[in-house]
Amino acid sequence: MNIVVTDPDYKHSLGIVRSLGKQGYKPYLLSNTKKSLCSFSKFSNDSIILPKNFTLHELLEELHKKHIELIIIVGTNSFKKIVPWKNDLKKNSIEIVTVDESTLNVAFSKKETYLLAKKLDIPIPETYYPSSLDELYDVEDKIEYPAVIKGLYEAGGNIVDYAYNASDLVKKYVNLCKKYNIGEEDGLPMIQEYISGSGCAFFAVYDKGKCGLTFQHKRIREYPVSGGASVCAESYKNEYVEMYGKKLLDYLNWHGVAMVEFKLNSKGKPILMEINPKFWGSTDLALEAGVNFPKALIDIYLGKEVKYSNQYRFPFRYHWPLDGDILHGIRNPKAISSILRDMFNPNVKSNIWIKKDPLPSMVQLFRFFASLLKAARESI
Repeated sequence: MNIVVTDPDYKHSLGIVRSLGKQGYKPYLLSNTKKSLCSFSKFSNDSIILPKNFTLHELLEELHKKHIELIIIVGTNSFKKIVPWKNDLKKNSIEIVTVDESTLNVAFSKKETYLLAKKLDIPIPETYYPSSLDELYDVEDKIEYPAVIKGLYEAGGNIVDYAYNASDLVKKYVNLCKKYNIGEEDGLPMIQEYISGSGCAFFAVYDKGKCGLTFQHKRIREYPVSGGASVCAESYKNEYVEMYGKKLLDYLNWHGVAMVEFKLNSKGKPILMEINPKFWGSTDLALEAGVNFPKALIDIYLGKEVKYSNQYRFPFRYHWPLDGDILHGIRNPKAISSILRDMFNPNVKSNIWIKKDPLPSMVQLFRFFASLLKAARESI
């Protein structure tokens, strides 16, 4: 069976490729470059090279050459581009295990997600949706500070800033709109109360509305330090996180993988942040903890039953030293001792595979030092 994995420069794509390789598959890589991170893995097959603005015809032509049966989509932009072609691909005997475009758009829209959460009595942050820049002045005295300015839609990266008073809110809001070229017709960023607690999440794979494997994690460290991707996380269990996450995905009659992200407030209550309708940055943690989401997608494609389970290695810690954890320590020196302990603790795993798959780790190391050199030059 031939499988293709998208976005092979992502660290979690590497985790998926390695997982598939250990199961006996050798996935192809859908990329716009031959030298992606995953292309250096011994578990990967050839790269299928297409331009960033490829058409359905170009995609089908290349997939047919390699006799691809299943696409495992990883990145946000790949989902937005490929999922609308789901039925066309199926007619050509190529499957994607995911929801349709309309359901995907609910998850990608934070406003739609929050409206659904309110309907289902799932806690959300206090949130305002200005429809014009003039409405900022109506909001500035209503919101408590610090406040979060956040993009209305999932964009494959963080569109976020933090305001600490009313004048700071107006200045940063306008600057964020200019930086990302967001106009009123696009849907202006929302303004949200800041939830200061730890980030956690519910992960699951569904087969046409039926919940299969599940997993939870809690963030230990992030990069950027102020709020970004997990660079160290632990497996976690919280009955409310699972209950709220399942409630949302059940209602949406989910199909495929998803992440429902929360923050724990000062009372330890999970507050919904977003639905991430795709593979997540900490996929390696779930795999090492014993929850094989890529295999579950293959099983669903093959018509095999994926039974519900919330059993996994717990507690269990995983970190990504060259993908942000060391940078976290540089920006937050108080965390250096904890990072060093994790690096030398044999019970804490990472995506640096020196013996089993060394070349991607060498590439990551080279890129890490290149980014440090670039930052040093820019600071001069």
